[in-house]
Formats: sequence, C-alpha cells, structure tokens
Amino acid sequence: MNVLIKYTLAGIIAIITLSSCSNEQSLQEYYVANQENNDFILIDVPTSLIGDHMDRLDQEQQKVFKTVRKINLMAYQTKGGDTVKMQAERDKVKNILSTDDYEELMKANSDMGSMRLYFKGDEDAIDEVIFFGADENKGFLLARLLGDDMNIGDMMKLAQSLDKADVDVSQFSSMMEVFDNK
Repeated sequence: MNVLIKYTLAGIIAIITLSSCSNEQSLQEYYVANQENNDFILIDVPTSLIGDHMDRLDQEQQKVFKTVRKINLMAYQTKGGDTVKMQAERDKVKNILSTDDYEELMKANSDMGSMRLYFKGDEDAIDEVIFFGADENKGFLLARLLGDDMNIGDMMKLAQSLDKADVDVSQFSSMMEVFDNK
C-alpha cells in the first residue's frame, strides 16, 4: 500500500512539474536570444541617462520616475527588400504578446503602420509596459519599460513632463532609422 501511495504522489508531482513548464518564449528570452543577431538594433537605456534631468521634475514626478528600472529598445529593419524574414520575426513578437501575460492597453493603425501598447502586471502595479510598432515593409520597433509598481496614468504624465524637460534623445536616432523612407 505504501509503495502505491509513493508512486501515486511521485506521478502527481511529475505531472504538476511538467505541466508548469512552458515552451512559450517570453519577451525577455526573445530579447536575449537576439542580442548577438546583427539583424536587430538593440539599446538598453539606463534610467540614469534620463535621471540627469531629475531636478526639472517636481516631487511627484520624481516618485513616478523612480518606479522605472530599465528601458529596452529593439528594432528590426527590413534589408534589401526581404520582408519575409522581418515578418517572421514580427510574428514571433506578436505571438509572445498575445499570451495571457500581456494585456493590450491600446492599438492604432494608420498608413504609417500599426502600433500596440501592452502592459504586464496589475493596472495599479505594472511591471512592464511594451510599445510595439510595425510597418509591413520597413520593420518593427519594440520598446520595453521595466519597473516596479508603475501606474500607467502616472507614466503618461511623466512622459509629458519629460517632453517638456528638453531631454536629449539624439542617441536614439538609429532606432528611428527603421522607419525611414529608403
């Protein structure tokens, strides 16, 4: 009888362990897997880069800014008209973002392409905000804002404040080349 119980418990534990493992790739795993891939432009932005302008922010804005830990930017530009490879990579990102981990906040489509804004976490305690912009022929841009207990409303206010704070964003010009009309 004890042997039967032991095997039953071992079987249950094995099933639970195997079923909790997922073969789905996370956004972080996708980012890491493509760090050495020359088809991508990757930039990790430390918050200290923007933090030089903290004195221009009021106390509430500084509090919101401190919830941000890191910003990751990833871009894929179509080269030589090879849209098939770009679309395959774009579809991988779309597949990752379609999982239950990410909630779509907004989307927009125009003649310039499509844009989606996602978040991960609770509405008042967001861990990750993701911007995904894509053009069928030119490429795509993925921006991840990682933090602790971020609030989307507060983040929008902070973005407006940083815009007014005259932050130098020239180091990001290579990212925007993805959407240049070449």
